Amino acid sequence: MISSSALRAPTIPEQEEPALTRTIQFVCLLICLSIGWAAQAKTLADRQKVDQLSEQFMAQLAQGETENAYTLLSAYLGVDFEQFNQRARKVAQDMKMVQQSTGKALSYDLLKTQSVKDHFYKVSYLLKFPSAALIWELNYYQPESGWVLVDVSYNADINALFE
Repeated sequence: MISSSALRAPTIPEQEEPALTRTIQFVCLLICLSIGWAAQAKTLADRQKVDQLSEQFMAQLAQGETENAYTLLSAYLGVDFEQFNQRARKVAQDMKMVQQSTGKALSYDLLKTQSVKDHFYKVSYLLKFPSAALIWELNYYQPESGWVLVDVSYNADINALFE
């Protein structure tokens, strides 16, 4: 016969219980935030809406409002929010350094749009400064119906513009 003490669940020492409880609460919070963010993500109905969002993003960049520009895009993410947010903070720092060394942005111009059927859509812009220029590329993906942002990048490789 098995004694009743053998059937009891092992106990957690009292000092370990608060740490374990906090860990479980933290994991649950992360899961809830991930589910909540995925449920809140919006899609852009068509390429015209994608073009309008991209134009607004560039207008804010040209005004030196990098954080606001990235916040505008964040509602339409098809990628991990936290990674996007970390990247946005780094880009904001980089843009401050660019402005310190080259001056404020003068203007921006749409260079081209490219698509891979109705699956991917890329919008490329030139952001002009007094002594330099940056090429910005925004990549969108349409998983079913509606476009989501999957990548934002910039570079200074103007030679790549000459095909």
